[in-house]
Amino acid sequence: MDLFKEQKKIGYHLTLFLRLNGYSKSSFSNLTDISRPTLNLILSGDIKSATTFRKHMEKITNTLELPIDYFLEPPLVIGEAWQQPEVQYSDRAAKERSKDVQDILGKLDDLLDIASLYL
Repeated sequence: MDLFKEQKKIGYHLTLFLRLNGYSKSSFSNLTDISRPTLNLILSGDIKSATTFRKHMEKITNTLELPIDYFLEPPLVIGEAWQQPEVQYSDRAAKERSKDVQDILGKLDDLLDIASLYL
């Protein structure tokens, strides 16, 4: 099975999974030991290397104790608009920003994710 060809779909389903299960990007990044910029690439389906994508998907599914193809299908509960992923602009220039700025922007993204739960 070639997960790499389905990375946009997997990224979308993983984003829904994170929101439905109360994970912020930072908490999930820490849990899986995947950097925030790499996690953002996974969620947007923009990883350039099939090997890298597969390695990180194995980390994610092993951490959650799920089968490797779990995110090919959407989570069972799909509901309100706040659960739908939106475009992330803040991480596009992550390589040009200092680590402190990246950390602050990551925390702001987490706050916005939490705030969206209450809208």
